Amino acid sequence: MNLLSLFGTKSKNEPNIKEVNQIDGLIDKDVIESRYPFVFELNREYIAASGNYIKPYVVLSYPSEPTGNWLSPLKRLKGNITITQHLEPANGEILNRHYNETVKNKEAELLRTLDHYRREQIKRELITAKKQLEQSLDEKSAFIYLYTYILLQAHSEAELKSLEESLNRVLIKINLKSIVPYRRIEDAYFSSFPIGLNSLKEYTYAMTNTVSASSFFPFDDNEICDLTPTATIEGINKETNSWIAIDYKDKGRTLNRNKIILGTSGGGKSTYLKSNIFKKIAEGEDNIFIIDPEDEYSKDVINFGGTVIDLSSASPTRMNPFEILSQALDSDEDGMIRSRQLTDEEVDNLIRQKVNRLKGFHKVNMPEMDQVQLSIVSNESMQLFSKFREKKDLDLMQHEDWPILKDLLNTLKALREKDVKKYELIERYCFILEDMVDGSSTLFNGYTNVDMSAKIISFNLKPLQTEKEIQAAAYLNTFSYLWELITSNLSQSDELFCDEFHFLLKNPESADFFFQAYKRFRKYNAGATVTTQQIQDLLNAPEGMGEAIVGNSYTKILFGFEPREVNQIIDRLKIPLSDKEIHFLKAKKQGEALILYGAQRALLKVVLTDEELRLLNPKKYEEKFGRSANELPDWSEKVFLSQNEISQLTNELNRVEGY
Repeated sequence: MNLLSLFGTKSKNEPNIKEVNQIDGLIDKDVIESRYPFVFELNREYIAASGNYIKPYVVLSYPSEPTGNWLSPLKRLKGNITITQHLEPANGEILNRHYNETVKNKEAELLRTLDHYRREQIKRELITAKKQLEQSLDEKSAFIYLYTYILLQAHSEAELKSLEESLNRVLIKINLKSIVPYRRIEDAYFSSFPIGLNSLKEYTYAMTNTVSASSFFPFDDNEICDLTPTATIEGINKETNSWIAIDYKDKGRTLNRNKIILGTSGGGKSTYLKSNIFKKIAEGEDNIFIIDPEDEYSKDVINFGGTVIDLSSASPTRMNPFEILSQALDSDEDGMIRSRQLTDEEVDNLIRQKVNRLKGFHKVNMPEMDQVQLSIVSNESMQLFSKFREKKDLDLMQHEDWPILKDLLNTLKALREKDVKKYELIERYCFILEDMVDGSSTLFNGYTNVDMSAKIISFNLKPLQTEKEIQAAAYLNTFSYLWELITSNLSQSDELFCDEFHFLLKNPESADFFFQAYKRFRKYNAGATVTTQQIQDLLNAPEGMGEAIVGNSYTKILFGFEPREVNQIIDRLKIPLSDKEIHFLKAKKQGEALILYGAQRALLKVVLTDEELRLLNPKKYEEKFGRSANELPDWSEKVFLSQNEISQLTNELNRVEGY
């Protein structure tokens, strides 16, 4: 066979027949001829062509309810695979009459059918017919005929067989049924060419409408669906009805695990955040830390076996500001962790870093403290770490080996005898420290006594709402202690959830420390999720910290806003929004948000699992299931495993038991 026969070439035995080439000039024949093989051999199982092994498939049927980008597993399948589709218009009037008759016939059949299985089939067919008719009458769609070919090409028979196996697994997954038309394999091959030939209509015919057909096109900018074993299901894409799934631990796709959640009160931020926390708890891989300014998480944390740390002057809880937990230095570009036995220089560097961090703590306690006063306090603090200089090993250091606030107060008071001039400069700060050591605000004085062994730890800051004078210091000290924990072990994965984080931004020192840590979470195998409803507080943060934190969040979740706030998001936070997105945010629909994941974005609908519904909304759970939310259900009946999955699990269990 010669490719030129496709273009109507003239036979030598027919010199008087005039050649008519109807597609000459419409396509690039050089491209077609370069694809056509010099050696073309038809076999029973494949086509052999110039060292390539080729096999075409034709699609016979499609899933009944395809969702957006559902074809992506096939499009992303590795190998030399070509997908060709032909679309032809269909007569809409004829099909409308067809569906109208179908609806009448199915409704009549449903009335006289007693078999339960057949009734369910009829109901589904009826729903499909009504939907097609409704979309057509609303002028939301037109009818078309769809034909699909899949062409496999490989360099060897073994490679072709492997590619076939991969293809068949994907076809089963996405519910596509296809065959190899062995008797007309040549027609299928040429129908996959970009020349408008469709020789196997009778094999590949399928009637659909434009709404369903649009699901074949991979609008990846509107789809955020990366289903992996470590992916997090965020919810449903409102526009395509497909899942929104993000693998935050895939560093190749996710620049950082930082996420910011914004929206007015009542939009669903807290429900979404709790759902995220529950998913992390279920996965069981991460250490989870929660900064809880409103005491909204304590009950759940306790129920899941976690620890709640109440912070107030009346609480016996202490987190010593002077304690060093991590050997990581801010100057380390790669987040390296040294051996536990340290050199004298490394010990001094860690002490110096801790003292520099404490400058923010001192400034919070005495905002009018100038640079001279701060230098005196810092220089005296450097002398308090004698035991650490002696042991040089964090594993050997006990809580009682670290200096405490009382030690600093005594050292500063001693300047009254050693250096009166220095003492006069810091005398006012000594009065403040006296109240923090022996007075009414003793939260920061004492050795650390919190149990940090639990996988879930919540810091309840609500009691501090009545202690305005120490709020900023408590926020800063809490986050500083957490930063020490997070940077102390690179082998563990940590997740920080910070609700109403605008509290951390009210003070310049705590805002700066939080921002510097926020930028570096990725280096220490950690992620942070922050949320606030106070957009104005975010914008008013010192030195543009609020905008900077938004900019350093690879994932942004925007719930509903007031019109004025939407304008601020565009103008101040520099987040461009389309007219559709602006209208969506102003509508403020509960449980719906705009999600921005890097350059991708989609309209998100938060969907709770049945167990999340039981925990987060007992009333709706009871309405849905007709039983009390206090009864722990048996969810095992909800788990469906294929025979292949059961076989794999059985083999794995046998292997473990045999081991």
